[in-house]
Amino acid sequence: MKPEKESAEEEVVPAGDVIGDTAYSERFVLKILLKLANLDSLKDEFREKPFEEDLCLLWDMTAERDVVLFLLKHDVLNLFNFALPIIDSARIIEIIIGIVGNMCCQKEATNTLLNMDPFLRMLLEYMKTDDSLILIQLLRLINSALFLADDMELGTWMGLFETLAYSEALYFMLKNSSNKDLLLTALENFNTMCSYLNTEKTRTNFFSHFVTLEALEALTTACTEVLVNQKTLCERDELERVSVVSMQITLNLIGFDKSIELYKDNKESLVTMINHILLYYEDKFLNQKEMDTDLVDIIDSTNMVVNTLQLSEISEPSMFFIPSYCMWTAICTLKEHQNGDGDFEEDHDDRDQFLKKIKVPLSNLLCGYMLHCSESNLKTVLDATKDDYENILSGVEDKQLKTNLSKRTASYRTRLKENVDA
Repeated sequence: MKPEKESAEEEVVPAGDVIGDTAYSERFVLKILLKLANLDSLKDEFREKPFEEDLCLLWDMTAERDVVLFLLKHDVLNLFNFALPIIDSARIIEIIIGIVGNMCCQKEATNTLLNMDPFLRMLLEYMKTDDSLILIQLLRLINSALFLADDMELGTWMGLFETLAYSEALYFMLKNSSNKDLLLTALENFNTMCSYLNTEKTRTNFFSHFVTLEALEALTTACTEVLVNQKTLCERDELERVSVVSMQITLNLIGFDKSIELYKDNKESLVTMINHILLYYEDKFLNQKEMDTDLVDIIDSTNMVVNTLQLSEISEPSMFFIPSYCMWTAICTLKEHQNGDGDFEEDHDDRDQFLKKIKVPLSNLLCGYMLHCSESNLKTVLDATKDDYENILSGVEDKQLKTNLSKRTASYRTRLKENVDA
């Protein structure tokens, strides 16, 4: 939070004292840097509220590129390097890491940071703290730095993560934290790791370090904590972002030859996570009458996860078949009736595009389940779908899936028809 100005005069920055094209004062920043450079009196400064407020203002100022370049010119990262070891205030540590994180939105800052190996390692050691606010700023710093990194720099980051057991610390907070903001940031960080390190040049190292037994458990625990226990504290866009990110991370974790064996004991928790995600979108689609293009990606991802880990064999219909079937029936109803509520009637072209995109993946998910589920569950879902079965099957484009399912269900459907006729 920015401190209040004491007087109107302080708000006027004299000509020649501004930083670049900003309205910020060079003298104000240099005053802070001089205090950081004086290690003998620095501890006393940290105990003073005005100095904390000045640092907060500097934190806000680093959103400006010209300010970041000015700080780099005056070697601020080196000052932080010497100051951090003597700081015993969690709040000041949070602010400093937040400043560095803002600076890492500029390539010049990330380049400088990567050339300061001891300082960078010191920062990464804060992954072991139990202070949520410090962790949030550190995770954001890393996200920003990886976003700007080239292939060689990503290799450097990967090496640091391996050396400092980064994944262990990340998975620990995902499994054990109940702090909503920390979980949201940690999930984004996990997704960033997957996006930038699960690539051709670092894929082997990514697998060795991040694709561990704890990874999927940490993901499903954190996602379920947010979607269930923290749901009332979250904005809708936060819940939806967690859903999308969690499915993206899952796809990265299961995309290796050894993934099926590695995660054989995590199937039930993964099915539970998928259930919570689908129930959220089912409610949004059916009850709130809102179409969301993310749902298409969610269903596509669910198909891939279910097929890769063979989740249909161990899942009850209520976990992902029933929510998907409810959405499928709503789609059919919308196609039959032109009028609707909410987003359904606001733009018919968008609606028709959405319905066209969602029907095939939903049909694939439903038919895939019927092909691979247990005998008793097959009877249950065939009884539930009844006359909709043929329409569901017609939405499948995979001919092999159609053929195999038709063979499996033939005898059951004959019996159902006979029972109806009787």
